[in-house]
Amino acid sequence: MSRPTPSLAVLRLIALGLLLAGTGIALMVLGTDGIGDVLERAAESTWGALAFVLLYIFAVVTLVPGTIGTITSGAVFGFAVGFPVAMLGATIGATIAFFVARGLGREGSQELLGSRLMSLDDWLGENDFVSIVILRLMPIVPFNLLNYAAGLTAMRPSRYIAGTVVGMVPGTALTTFAASRADDPSSTAFIAAAVALVLVVVISTYGARRYTKSRAVTTQDDLRPTDR
Repeated sequence: MSRPTPSLAVLRLIALGLLLAGTGIALMVLGTDGIGDVLERAAESTWGALAFVLLYIFAVVTLVPGTIGTITSGAVFGFAVGFPVAMLGATIGATIAFFVARGLGREGSQELLGSRLMSLDDWLGENDFVSIVILRLMPIVPFNLLNYAAGLTAMRPSRYIAGTVVGMVPGTALTTFAASRADDPSSTAFIAAAVALVLVVVISTYGARRYTKSRAVTTQDDLRPTDR
């Protein structure tokens, strides 16, 4: 008996997975040591912030850790310019990755996962904005992989973008500020920013766990049969 031939949608999903896996392996083998230098040279070029943003977008789409760009942005431009520049580059890059995954992998995911993806889609239909905000705040969730994973779901693009922006603000603001003061790590401003960043991580992780537990309880209650 011959095996069924994978559909074009599934093949696109496989191609996307292989591409991302290959990019991740390349980054592990080659390392990311020189990426900050490349971003810094772009920031100091004739085109300045524009060149930096374009390169930052490319870096996010190709799975380069966004923290590298955020730190470089604060160190080169200072907080006043570095924060909005980092936000712009990260947001556009995250949006492009989302639509790449939506276009190449959404249909294939539906075919392969079926009802499991439908259940996730139903849950996200009511919680997409809050969910993406919480996931962006959680440091254990890889920023770049979340961009692509979100595109495979039914998450609404407008809610995804809004949640991404809101969720990125605390970490991006504190990171760029700390990077702008990194030349004096013993200063009160740098120490305060570092402490605040740790607090954001701890509080957001705790809040995410509480929210997840509360949603799990609500879901179980909804699934219980009602007395008639």
